[in-house]
Amino acid sequence: MSDALPLYADANYTLCRESSELYGEFREVADGRVTAGWELRVPERGPDGSPFQFILVGPTGEHRGAALRLWMEAAGGGVLPPEATVTVESYYKTGSERVTVFEGSYATFSEVADQRAPEAAVAVQRRAEAGEDYVIRVGVSVPEGAPEPDPYADASAFELECVKLWWNETA
Repeated sequence: MSDALPLYADANYTLCRESSELYGEFREVADGRVTAGWELRVPERGPDGSPFQFILVGPTGEHRGAALRLWMEAAGGGVLPPEATVTVESYYKTGSERVTVFEGSYATFSEVADQRAPEAAVAVQRRAEAGEDYVIRVGVSVPEGAPEPDPYADASAFELECVKLWWNETA
């Protein structure tokens, strides 16, 4: 897909640190890397028992995909190395049905002067549908010893535009 294509324009919801779906921040150390970020959960069923679903819209011939914005400060207020890896995943609560929605370097985000400028945001690379009992994780990974990502820092944030559906079906 070409960067000349517009971002997906019909998102009706933005997942972010302030979303009610935010489950919390995380920090993990494994295989010589430190990964930190945010974990979101698809909400419980609505008042009528109908489930919710998030659609993370990937690229098509008409658009680049939904907007993904990320600002991550390093622990202690430093700057992350540009080669830090950003990963956005969707998966069932058991870890199965994993879809990598975005994977790339942190430099992709830090090189955009104003991620909120029209069409300036980075786009989701692959479509995913997250329903009941699904998790969405936004993580940044660095080698151990490098400045670590700090999702708790005031300057750290993300925005992931999506389509939020409440499946209210009748016969």
